[in-house]
Formats: sequence, structure tokens, C-alpha cells
Amino acid sequence: MVLNVIRIIWLVGISLVALSSSFAQTGYKDELGREISREYFEKQILEQAYFGIPDGEGGKMLVHRMPVGLLDNPEIFFQETGNEQAFREGKMLLVIFYPGKDGCNSSGQGNNADSFQKEHKTLLKWAEKHLATEPVYLYANPSGLEKYQGKISYKPDPDSLFQKQFFKYPYPCGSFVVIHPNGAFRGILGGYPLSQVEVAMKKLRKGE
Repeated sequence: MVLNVIRIIWLVGISLVALSSSFAQTGYKDELGREISREYFEKQILEQAYFGIPDGEGGKMLVHRMPVGLLDNPEIFFQETGNEQAFREGKMLLVIFYPGKDGCNSSGQGNNADSFQKEHKTLLKWAEKHLATEPVYLYANPSGLEKYQGKISYKPDPDSLFQKQFFKYPYPCGSFVVIHPNGAFRGILGGYPLSQVEVAMKKLRKGE
């Protein structure tokens, strides 16, 4: 009798361990919050356009670096940046977003004021060509922007509107988003080739 009880307890224990293992969290999630393996997580970062960020629960979550979507209220983003007229004229809104000083944007490699001015001139040319606003430079934290003083004018993100909608995490280097008056948007989170800004404009104009 005692041996049978011990055997039953042992079997129940084994079952509970197996059951708990089947529900054990890996600590890694995809962009929809679903549990994934570490191997899949790392593969997506290495081979696809994904970031790995803290999920707020001690684990990590994937975030796609090239957000595409449709806004319900695009006009507010134009209004908050002083581009109401551009919205009425059917122009796209171009926003360059600075998260704050980090290891990337403070390195000085390809990120000095002179090279940035050249990029600004290129953006102006593309904006005119593809019917967009002049680039709007916004920041979440102004630390590190001193080098652009008198050359490029950065403004605070109004009520953190853009950060809440597009740039929820401190993506390194900087990000951009282009918003069409119809609500469609495209962007890249974190460092990006400047040419991708024009690619986003072209795709939005074509309705892609």
C-alpha cells in the first residue's frame, strides 16, 4: 500500500514537472507577444529587419524596424508640427526623430553637423521632388544636440505624440517616418541609409 502511494506521488510529480515545462516561458516574444525560442529570436535579428528590446517583464521582444500602417487621424500629426497647409495641399509629412544621446549618435562617425547639413539638403531636394514637407526634426531628449545648434533646428516632440505613435522605445541613432495625408505611413526605426527616406516617399505616393 505504502509503495503504491509513493509510486502515485512520484508519477504525479513527474507529470507536474512535464506540465510546467510545457508552459515555461522562454523569455523571448515575437512582435505580437507570442512566446518564441531564443534561436528564432536571434535569427530574426540577424537575418530580418528586427530589433530585440526589453518587454518590461524581464524578457525580450522583437520589434519590426520598418513599420508600415494606416493612421485614423493623420491630420493631427500635420497640425502639431505646424503643417496644416501641407495637409490641405496633399503633401506628405517627413519627420526625423532623435531619441536622445546614445552610443550610436554620439560616436561622431558620419554624424557630425557638417555631414548632417549635407543630408538635410538632400532631404529638401527629395521633399520638393516627391511633394512632401521640409523635414521636421523632433527630439525625445535634447541631450547631444548641441553640435547642431545654429545649423539644424530640432524641436521637442509635441506632447510626445510621435514617440507614442511611432517611436515607443529608445531606438539607437535616430528614426524617421513619412506620413501621407490619407493616413498611410512608412518609416525605419534606428539607424538607416538616407536613401530609404526617398524609397518611403516613392512607395507612399504609389500607394504601396
